[in-house]
Amino acid sequence: MKSLKRMGIGLLAGLISMISVSQTALAAGSDNYVTGDNNHRQPIPTSYIVAKTLNNIGGYEDKNQYFNNPQDLFIDKQDNVYIVDTGNNRIVKLNSKYETVNVFYGPDKAFRNPQGIFVDDDGDMYVADTDNSRIVHMDPDGNFVEEFGNPKSDMELSESFMPTKLIVSKTGYIYVIRGENIMAIDGKGYLRGYFGQTNIGYDFTEALTRIFASEEQKKFITKRLASSYINLTLGDDDMIYATSMEREEGEIKKLNSIGTNIYRKYKTIGNSIRNPITDFIEKKILKAVVAGNTFKFGEYFDDYGMYIEPIFPDICVDEKGIVTVAERLNGKIYQYDQDGRMLVAFGGLGEKKGTFTRVSALDVDSRGNILILDRINCNIQVFEPTEFIQLVHQATSAYNDGDYAGSYELWRQVLAIDENYDLAHVGIARAYYKQEQYKLSMEESKLVGDRDTYTMAFDEYKYVVLRENFLLIILIAAAIIAAVITLVLLFTKYAKKAYWSYLNNKEKKMGIGQGIMYSFYTILHPIDTLEGIRYNRKRINMAIPFILLATAFIVRMAYLYVVHFPLAPMELEDVNPIFEAVKLWIVPISWIPASFMATSISGGESKFPEITFTSALSLVPFIVINVPLMFISNILSKTQRSWYGVFSTLAYIGLFLILFMAMMILNNYTFKKTIGMMFVSAFMMLVIWLVLLLCYVLTGRMIQFVISIMDEFKLNFL
Repeated sequence: MKSLKRMGIGLLAGLISMISVSQTALAAGSDNYVTGDNNHRQPIPTSYIVAKTLNNIGGYEDKNQYFNNPQDLFIDKQDNVYIVDTGNNRIVKLNSKYETVNVFYGPDKAFRNPQGIFVDDDGDMYVADTDNSRIVHMDPDGNFVEEFGNPKSDMELSESFMPTKLIVSKTGYIYVIRGENIMAIDGKGYLRGYFGQTNIGYDFTEALTRIFASEEQKKFITKRLASSYINLTLGDDDMIYATSMEREEGEIKKLNSIGTNIYRKYKTIGNSIRNPITDFIEKKILKAVVAGNTFKFGEYFDDYGMYIEPIFPDICVDEKGIVTVAERLNGKIYQYDQDGRMLVAFGGLGEKKGTFTRVSALDVDSRGNILILDRINCNIQVFEPTEFIQLVHQATSAYNDGDYAGSYELWRQVLAIDENYDLAHVGIARAYYKQEQYKLSMEESKLVGDRDTYTMAFDEYKYVVLRENFLLIILIAAAIIAAVITLVLLFTKYAKKAYWSYLNNKEKKMGIGQGIMYSFYTILHPIDTLEGIRYNRKRINMAIPFILLATAFIVRMAYLYVVHFPLAPMELEDVNPIFEAVKLWIVPISWIPASFMATSISGGESKFPEITFTSALSLVPFIVINVPLMFISNILSKTQRSWYGVFSTLAYIGLFLILFMAMMILNNYTFKKTIGMMFVSAFMMLVIWLVLLLCYVLTGRMIQFVISIMDEFKLNFL
């Protein structure tokens, strides 16, 4: 199912990239850039330059001067570089000047297809000797110390032991990648458990299948597996940083001592049975309520706008906690801070300096240089940090160390180099927050659309204001509540009056004011309102539907400009009135012909005018809910988005219910038949949308054709 879902996403993304110009492709020329949560590339100053390229082992006496399919790279505390030269079945050791000082072929020159290495603080090497099904421990001079085979365990280990990537903790445990797990082996070769498996969550369909399926059928049920790990490294904080194929929680992980991922996540998968309603709200509804929920590690579109799913073959972490990963499909190098925010992206696919054919490994030394190993080109490129990225690292490190004033000053220096570097504004906003300057923090975070920092500052600022003005706020709140109650009572009174006035005046056509108030009576008594239209269909005023459509659009536009920043569904600069009108009107307007066609062929009694009227009535809940909601939002923040999202969603639930009741009442259908006709009408709507989309595409192609003909005519005859 997941593969089908990803295929569908890929096809949809491909279609979008074909019919529109991708922002990613437009920015393909940016050598160094960052992407925000909207995935738009923002160019930044050059962060790394290629200082050196290593193509061979230099003058060292060895018959194989060149690397052959190198698979791994490690830099120890003294900046010695160890290369796993897999094709030559050896380990090459370079000093801090990148001069070859030794070559190791293993005990009795017996390495076979080695693929990983870890070097501890004493210089001892642990090599994943893959085809020999062992881990070899050697001293700094390459002398054999011990080896670890398939770990000893009380339970039977069915899988063969083929170690690829590994690390060794300060406690002496060896952690080895093994599919969906990280295997922990102690110093005596005993299995100490499996570590870091991603929770695959609860699947209701699978549970039902296992309950009702026969024993024979159960044999054919495919076992759901967690996503596999790719690589791992050990940070100075003794945390395990790893990359995986996990698309739900995130491909980059930071695992604590019990194997829980504490790094930035796409979303959280629960460990127990969850409420389906809560799941729906969290996973579906809230994405439409609050902007800034499209964060991904790496990028899901390459330089040409084509959809990809990133694969990170290696990861490294420097002493400041800066996380750097390589991406295989687009050849990019991505760098993140401890909060998972991108600091820089650079590189790409190619043969020129600074690009790669197939990155297999990378690591960082104490000077901040990043060494990147390309297994196809069989070389190592040494990337040296510029002043810009060094300042970024220092500012990030100062904040993590609690030096907020120092972090503020460093971020100011970053802005002096690039005033458009959004993360600097985020860093300054967070520094303000830590110094309890909440208003300044809110202003700074709003500049770059950082809703998380804004929310933290706003929540604190709200409590400060509440403490200092408690009595005044209580009085204002009481006055607002009294005013709202009065307005609701007046609204109810006049809506009810309009309803009875319309029903009783049998000879008089519905007036404009009367029709508007009658429409809003739908909120109080929807069935009575719809029955009133059915039995008095000849007296309805067809100006009312257009007034309701216009009112709903005005409310939507006002909502976008009035709603509180952390709860805004989009940035103001992205607001497109035409697109908003289409989103708002497409269902009620397309419902009119769809419902009319469906009911006309099934003995329905409704006519075009009353269908149009009731379709417009479906927007009344949207109007009634969103008017107060846009103002209430200004005392709320992102932390209250769950119930806020529920209220926002009620408008769309109300829309569906009114359309359902209208079809049943206007056509005198049974409940069962109404459900069937709703599906038929929904299918008709999809057909209408597809036809309109096809017309739109063909019209665009026709316009392009006419323009090209005119250009050709001008070129040849004018």
